[in-house]
Amino acid sequence: MAMQKVVQDSSGIVGLFNVEQAAQNIYLAMHAIQHRGQDGVGVAVSNGENVVCKKGLGLLSENLKQDTLNSLDGDIAIGQLRMATKNDSQLENVQPIMVRSHQRYFAVVSSGMVTNAVSLRTKLENEGLIFQGTSDSELLAHLIQLNPGSFEEKITKACRMMSGAYTFMVITKDSLYVVRDPHGIRSLYIAKVNDGYCISSETCSLPILGGEFVREVNPGELICFNSEGMKSTQIFEDTETKACALEYVYYSRPDSVHNGLTVHEVRKQCGYYLAKEEDVKADIVVGVPDSALSAAASFARTLNVPYETGLIKNRYIGSTFIRPTQQQRMQGMRVRLNAISSVVKDKSVYLVDDSVVKGFTSRRICQLLKEAGAKEVHLRIASPMLKYPCLYGADSTAQKDLAAFNYSVDEMKQLFQVDSLRFISVEDFKKCVPETSCLACCTGEYPEELQDYKDEVKE
Repeated sequence: MAMQKVVQDSSGIVGLFNVEQAAQNIYLAMHAIQHRGQDGVGVAVSNGENVVCKKGLGLLSENLKQDTLNSLDGDIAIGQLRMATKNDSQLENVQPIMVRSHQRYFAVVSSGMVTNAVSLRTKLENEGLIFQGTSDSELLAHLIQLNPGSFEEKITKACRMMSGAYTFMVITKDSLYVVRDPHGIRSLYIAKVNDGYCISSETCSLPILGGEFVREVNPGELICFNSEGMKSTQIFEDTETKACALEYVYYSRPDSVHNGLTVHEVRKQCGYYLAKEEDVKADIVVGVPDSALSAAASFARTLNVPYETGLIKNRYIGSTFIRPTQQQRMQGMRVRLNAISSVVKDKSVYLVDDSVVKGFTSRRICQLLKEAGAKEVHLRIASPMLKYPCLYGADSTAQKDLAAFNYSVDEMKQLFQVDSLRFISVEDFKKCVPETSCLACCTGEYPEELQDYKDEVKE
């Protein structure tokens, strides 16, 4: 099959070990992070003898009905909620990836992006291996099988062959393995659930099962959960924490915590610093639901300007930003948001949004307010200009498609048909997020060499 240039697993993942009714419980934990991926879902469950996998395209509730969950017996499970990249909504890339060999059955889920995946795949294909899809999990599965040693040694050697940002979970019939890349770009969190464990991409999953927070998985760490307990191995010596700043901006739920900071509080700080530089007067502040609401409320409070609910979100429509194609995003936007005319009519409006990626969504929302009678729209963005592509799994947008790469602020103002446009500065944004955060999408400073994707980035 033709190799796609972008091989990306943007998603949320969850794992359970020694948790009764693992299928039903992982469903609940995954439901808390459904926002991380709405294009595919899958779970694999072990009953101590066999590993069984169920997956499909679409939402969690559409694929894992109660009778399906009841058929999955066991107390070890992993699951993934997948965000598809463009032209990549195929079942072969929905995870878990199952491996059935003469040695053992195991299943793999991942989140992130391996930046040397194309090179590794090409090498393996030249050696005769066949890939069914383009996911990093399938690549890891092949590498695990090819490497010698114990199963833990196989995983270690496979991960050391990879570059980029990733978190992986692997289950066998009696064990759960989790690993985080040495830069810690993608995150994983551990909670104790009675005598077992829950591991998730976001902390908001953990209380669902009554979990007691234990800690974050460290950069470069491999943890094995088995009958002997929880065993940690540092498989990379040269590590650092460069966690993705977009987790605070867009991807995470407001009640999640990353690096000790609540997402809601970081967004409030962004709204505060955005307001401190304000030089335009307006009547009201309106936030774009949902991820901009914390910043918008803080922006209004700082300026002492009324905060109003001027946009209503249809709760049964998923996020438009994570839809694979522009056409799907625009169709989603038409039914996702409505403006309340009685709130914005004849008003000068500060419109606060979380980010501008391609710009289609921003333009449409500004049009909604103008169509509803807003006298002026002053667009304020609670993240810096995104001029560089994320090559670590947060977003699949190519640099040539980024609004901030193609247009100046004045040009975007004209494109969006707004009366003024302003972004929080990189300097002020750095005051809001952890000092060690990855800001490559804003600054072009990537934590490591980009391997197969170095030609994707231009100044």
